[in-house]
Amino acid sequence: MYLEIDEESFKEVFNKYYDRIYSGFYKKTQSYEVAQDLSQQTFIKFWKYRDTYTADLTIEIQLFRKGKLVFIDWLRKEAKERQLIDNLKRNETIPVNDLSLDMRDSLNHAISQLSTVRREVFKLAYIEGYSHKEIAEKMNISVRTVETHIYKSVQQLRKVLALIYILLHI
Repeated sequence: MYLEIDEESFKEVFNKYYDRIYSGFYKKTQSYEVAQDLSQQTFIKFWKYRDTYTADLTIEIQLFRKGKLVFIDWLRKEAKERQLIDNLKRNETIPVNDLSLDMRDSLNHAISQLSTVRREVFKLAYIEGYSHKEIAEKMNISVRTVETHIYKSVQQLRKVLALIYILLHI
């Protein structure tokens, strides 16, 4: 037997459990933004699959199961992104010539969104293959500053870089 969850009962569930869902995600991620996003995803999925809930389990159990699945999906995505960033930290260059024209355009557009200094540091490191020390000397900045610019540019370019990494390793 299935439970009927209409808009009114959904609002009740949301109001009753949102804070618990949010605080659970916050404890695990230590990020307000991530906890908020995961909470929203949990309730979106809860609403989307409202026709599948059984009367044999409480709403609370079924909602928290959705939350657990959302968290597992997030962890998998984070692991993939960390792997990409780790590969880039090993200072592997991006084989621009191996990319399709579309991917090259996407990468160039994403790089153009970086600040001038970050764009230069990123290109020297990942397109031209310079070491952090060489970049620091060339730009007359510290190695630590180079590392900071690289880290922040990789964070900013994470989505397009993840797509490139996946396409090159299929």
